[in-house]
Amino acid sequence: MTQHYPPQQGYPQQWGQPQGWPAPQQQAGWNQPQQSFGQPTWPQQSGGFQQQSPYGYPTQPGGFQQQPGGFQQPGQISPQQPKRRSPLGRMLVLLVMVAGLLLAGVVVANLLNGGAAGTSSSSDPQQTWTPPPPDMSPPGLPTPQTYSEATEWMQNNPFYDQSITIPTNCSQLQPADALAASESELNQHLLNLTSCLLQVWKVPVEAAGFEMPRPPATVYSQPIQTACGKLDSVNASYCGADQRIYYAKPLPKIFPKNLQAQKFLMEMVLGHEFGHAIQARTGISISSSAWEQRASTKAAANVFSRRLEVQADCFAGMWIQSVGESQGLSSADLDGLRTIAENLGDDMLSGEQNIDSGHGLGATRQRWFETGLSGSDKTLQCNTYTVPDSQVR
Repeated sequence: MTQHYPPQQGYPQQWGQPQGWPAPQQQAGWNQPQQSFGQPTWPQQSGGFQQQSPYGYPTQPGGFQQQPGGFQQPGQISPQQPKRRSPLGRMLVLLVMVAGLLLAGVVVANLLNGGAAGTSSSSDPQQTWTPPPPDMSPPGLPTPQTYSEATEWMQNNPFYDQSITIPTNCSQLQPADALAASESELNQHLLNLTSCLLQVWKVPVEAAGFEMPRPPATVYSQPIQTACGKLDSVNASYCGADQRIYYAKPLPKIFPKNLQAQKFLMEMVLGHEFGHAIQARTGISISSSAWEQRASTKAAANVFSRRLEVQADCFAGMWIQSVGESQGLSSADLDGLRTIAENLGDDMLSGEQNIDSGHGLGATRQRWFETGLSGSDKTLQCNTYTVPDSQVR
């Protein structure tokens, strides 16, 4: 698939590139960066996350606050004692006490055994997940006030100090044939898919102090007009202007014949796009785009674009690692997805070996996808903004 460079933006809009980021204007708040003109100076180490407040955003994770336990204070015992209890009354009291002790014993046994089989424990997020509906009017995206703050959001974002739950049981997500299913069937599948994605990512995003609404997702078969411009008939994209995900039904056909029916191909693509939604909601996207559009050369701009893209590949890998067991993905299925990641490289899609473009070479995209797929549960492993340029080439 050829990379497209629309004249109105000048940067690649092929699937994977988040759209809708305005160029940084010279206005109040956007001060000159502390670094020299062009790229920030990148540390050579990928670690070094510093614990700090999330740059002006609420420190309390939204939506998952614990409510009070609900245990009331015991009532006061009346100082007046009954004059006399009948033998029958004593027997009833004794029976009630025995029943209470038996019930307490059952509760304690269930707690020690992790809950009885077939029951749902309220403390188990895998059993109690109820997704919010797609947010048609989401809150505005966080925006840095200075270029130095943008650099901080890219390199030391509080999100990098979070982790995901592995494994996650996405029972609501069932297999779908991305080639044979109808558009309405795929739209329903997308609803289940965004629910599963949000189940994995909502907690760590909000634990970092940001908001994570559920993005609407749409399947289309013909070129479609979005808030970010027109998408061609073979594309997939996260649009930052309306915070929605778009997926073209014919997209699997861009791959070689032997990969078009690869299990979880569509889900992997949408996992990447949801990765861009995460970047948007944590301020990484707008920060990266601000520096990309300020870059003095196209080559320097491409480095920022590639950092954003391969990070989304890594997030997609982390999500698949989390839900792979519940989705019955075999080692052969995962190998197929690794090959898909390689085939999404700029060199593979363009046919130009070692091309300098905005998404990364096939080997690079595969390596970052593999980092998420086979790495730890820590989001820090996907920090592509503190590695040398060569690692995102």
